[in-house]
Amino acid sequence: MKIRFWGVRGSFPVSLPNVNRYGGNTACVEVETQEGVICIDAGTGIRGLGKSLIDRSVHRFDMLLSHAHWDHIQGFPHCELLYRDDV
Repeated sequence: MKIRFWGVRGSFPVSLPNVNRYGGNTACVEVETQEGVICIDAGTGIRGLGKSLIDRSVHRFDMLLSHAHWDHIQGFPHCELLYRDDV
C-alpha cells in the first residue's frame, strides 16, 4: 500500500514561498493498493492526482468524500481524468 498526500491545507489553497516545501492544496489523499487507487477527498490537490493517474495509465479509481465542506470538494471539476472518454 502507498499513500500520497496531494493536499492537506485547510479552507483555502495557498501559493506562497513558505508553503513550497509542503504544498498549498486542500484535502486530497491517494491510497494505492494492489486492487487499485482510492482517492480520499477532492480538494484542489485532485488536479495533480488526476494528471498523475493519466501519466500512470490508471483508468479507474474509487473516490471517498469524507464530507461536503468546500475545501474537500472544490477541486472536483478540475480533475482532468473525469473528462476523458477513454476511462
